[in-house]
Amino acid sequence: MGEGNLAEGARLFAAKMDLGAYQEAAKIKADWGLPDDMLQESVRRAYDANIKKGEYSIAADLAKKYSLPQDLRLDAAMRSFQRKIDSEFYLAAAEYAKEFGLPESMVREAASYAYQNSMSHSLFKNAAEIAEQFQLPASMMKEAATKSFEQHMQTGLYRKALKIAEKYGLPEDLVAAAKKKLS
Repeated sequence: MGEGNLAEGARLFAAKMDLGAYQEAAKIKADWGLPDDMLQESVRRAYDANIKKGEYSIAADLAKKYSLPQDLRLDAAMRSFQRKIDSEFYLAAAEYAKEFGLPESMVREAASYAYQNSMSHSLFKNAAEIAEQFQLPASMMKEAATKSFEQHMQTGLYRKALKIAEKYGLPEDLVAAAKKKLS
């Protein structure tokens, strides 16, 4: 495409970004085949506007999608992460930190909070899955899986208890107890 056409596409893209119509802007970028370097100024304006409004997730998404400098992406992502932690959306915070390449310590911190929250609400199977997903210490996974197993056994869900025991490598006596109830 010629320079004039690219410039026209960039102008249309900038107009949509300035309006906050990010999906429409993305479509224009794709349809016109616009390179990221032509769009940096308008993306940066949208990024700054979202930071100013406190829309950190949107700002981080823009920075990631349009290749803004890494420090901008990380700044917005860290702010969004902290807001998720403050709102007690621990699992969302852990997944978000992982997706945006935040330090592993932040991922583990949020995952640990999510695990503890699930344990405190007797959501033991959920806690075991969180421990597995975020590679928390094996002892945490084992504790949650054991409690989940016991919970299922007490409620008569022996097949589910057996699946949990097998999936998380619980002691053989627990596997045998579930199999005995099933026979």
